[in-house]
Amino acid sequence: MPGTLVEWINKVAHPLTTADPTAPLDDLRPLLGMLGQASVIGYGAGTRGAHELFTLQTRIARLLVKEGGFRVIALDQNWTLGIRLDEFVRTGKGDPRALLKNAEPFANTEEVLGLLEWMRDFNQGHPDQLVRLVCVSPHAVEQSAYDEVVAHVRVASPAHTQELEELYAELGPGEDVAAHVARFRSLPDRRAWVGRARTAHDLVARVTDDAWTIQTARVISQFYELHDHDALLEDPLNMAYFERSFAENLAWWHRCTGHKVLWWTSSSHSANGPGRAISFPPAPARALPNAGSILREDLGPGYTSIGLTFHQGELATYWGSKTYHVPSAAPELFESTLGADDLGDYFFDLRAEQPPAVVEWLGQRARFRAIGPVYDPDNDAAHHMTGGSPAEWFDVVVHHRHVTPARPLG
Repeated sequence: MPGTLVEWINKVAHPLTTADPTAPLDDLRPLLGMLGQASVIGYGAGTRGAHELFTLQTRIARLLVKEGGFRVIALDQNWTLGIRLDEFVRTGKGDPRALLKNAEPFANTEEVLGLLEWMRDFNQGHPDQLVRLVCVSPHAVEQSAYDEVVAHVRVASPAHTQELEELYAELGPGEDVAAHVARFRSLPDRRAWVGRARTAHDLVARVTDDAWTIQTARVISQFYELHDHDALLEDPLNMAYFERSFAENLAWWHRCTGHKVLWWTSSSHSANGPGRAISFPPAPARALPNAGSILREDLGPGYTSIGLTFHQGELATYWGSKTYHVPSAAPELFESTLGADDLGDYFFDLRAEQPPAVVEWLGQRARFRAIGPVYDPDNDAAHHMTGGSPAEWFDVVVHHRHVTPARPLG
């Protein structure tokens, strides 16, 4: 069967000629015909530490913004950081390199900086077609969000300002969000604070019809709902709630603005994976519905999933500065076939016409690489995503044979 699979990939694949983020887009252009009527696209890889996969994400973003009508790029970063990054790409205000110091380590890279600088350049040349940036995570909502909501209500409904200020009195994190989270997590009963955040959101929704303010109050409520959890072995970081909030905030932006949204993330979040399980040794594998599956259920064919894969190379993890050599994909990994010797760098539509052997291959439960903050190259295949089939998870796969480490900002 492997020979049949490689023959089929060779038949349907489109070669990638470069991963240079500034290169012409001719080789990528067939991707536009694979996206159909998608209004939200999630794309990511099984690592956050590979330069070429990041730069391919930038090239795809350039194509979809310039020729596909996409007007939003979303990151799975803190909502309030997104507001400042969006201000930079729209107006040029702020220092993006300094702003990214407040991002998660896997986004504090030269490659993500390059994306932001390209967005700014595009907006300068296309003021009537602004591309926006939004971050969709509620994990570290800053004081500015609370202040913004209160300021709006003070104008829109002055009689309700005091009530809102009282609800937010203890909830605002001040200057240190991490310390505030620790304080909240230490409370013997967190339900009162969660209830106050929800009540504040409901109040805001009653007294104004300003969609942005209502959504900001919702993200504040998400912050407390996310951190109101016990350290369960099967989900110690409450990733199940992370996934739901990612999907909720992406869908809100799309519906509120009508914009097509491109979500730059990892494949563990963006794949259509209702039963997706991640194995990050030594932690046990955990299965839970991810954001991509929630978006597919919500939007149907309006959500498209693109997976970026690689066969071997060197990469950085976002836990310290060490780089690792990643061996050729073992036979039990899906990438082992994608990286066959007579295949190069390419992308293909998993919905292309298929012979029976390919239908079987794409329909079987599979393992894709998933390399997180801790990695053991001697146990490479144990770092994987499973719980579904390639045909379920992805509509399109973009494969790069050899990668080099992503470049952290200095």
